[in-house]
Parts: sequence; C-alpha cells; structure tokens
Amino acid sequence: MLKKIFPVIEHINAPSALTTLGLLMGAATAYFIKHGELRWAILCLFICGILDLADGFVASRLNQITKFGQQMDSLVDFFTCCIMPIVIVYVYFYESRFVIGAMVFYAVCGLWRLSYFNILPQSTDPAEKRCFTGLPVPGAMMVVTMVFWAVLRFELPVWILGAAFLFLGFMMISFVKLRKYGLWQQIMWGVGVIFMVLVFVL
Repeated sequence: MLKKIFPVIEHINAPSALTTLGLLMGAATAYFIKHGELRWAILCLFICGILDLADGFVASRLNQITKFGQQMDSLVDFFTCCIMPIVIVYVYFYESRFVIGAMVFYAVCGLWRLSYFNILPQSTDPAEKRCFTGLPVPGAMMVVTMVFWAVLRFELPVWILGAAFLFLGFMMISFVKLRKYGLWQQIMWGVGVIFMVLVFVL
C-alpha cells in the first residue's frame, strides 16, 4: 500500500539508507558551523566520508547496486564533499579572493567528476573495476579539510589552502589510476584518524 502512495520507498535499501545518513551528517555540519563549533563540523564531514565508503562497500557486498543509489550517492557527495567544505572555508577565509576562486574551481571539478562517472557505461574489465580514475570526491574533501584546519590552527599562509583546492580539483578530473581499497586509502584513513585526534586535543 505504502509503495503505491510513495513509490520511491521501493528503491530504499541498506546502501541508500547509509547515503541518506550521510546527507543528515552534512546538514549537521552546517548546523555546527552556524553555531561556531568547528571541531564538531569537521567530525561530521569526516563521518560523511566514512559513510560514502560504507554505502559503496555495502552495495557491492549485498549486490544492491542500483541506478537510484548511484544518482542519490552523487547528489549527496556533491552536497557533503563539494559544498560543505567551501562553506566552512568561506566562513573563515572569505577575504581571500585566491581561496574563493580556488574553491569555485574545486566545486566545479567535483560536479564534473560526479556527472561524468554517472554517464560512463559499466566496465567489464576486472582491472578497471579495481581502480578509481582520478581522486574520488570524498577523498578530496578529507584532504582539503585537513589542510584548512592546519592553515587555521598553525596560522600558515592562506595561499596553501587555495593551492590545495586547485590541486585537488585537478586530481578529481584527472586520468590518474588509484586502486580501490589500496595502500593510498589505508594511509588516508590512518592520517584521518590521527587528524581527528589532533582536532579534539589541540
């Protein structure tokens, strides 16, 4: 009965529930920024990245990869990984035109990447399936968040943040091959854990 009234319910599964939770964490990020709670905002952003990794993993393991889930994942990724980081940075560095311009470039590259990979046909090559082409958007978000915090906390030159936005933007739309669940991701998650400890200790 409910599916007839609300047909979208038919497409809700475990991966899409995790993606939805990621959206809610993105909204929580906005809430904490509004109230000046930078630590909690950064924590929520990192949880968004974790949920993005989890929904893809769960979808693959449960064989629940759907077009609905792919579209939903892209929309949430753009909000949490492209829009929310630049909102946080804008609050603190709105006077730097270089950073603002680099942020816009980063957001555009994120949009292009998400749109491009939505229209690509599914590859049957096992080697292709084991690799990302270019840096995934959640990975870019995590790196730029760490750079932002370091610049703010240690009063580093603000151009470093702008350069990070530009570099990560190029990486998202590049042809660089990155192995899924490879050493680079393990290092990133390890650095991320250390980063979160530093955010709450310092």
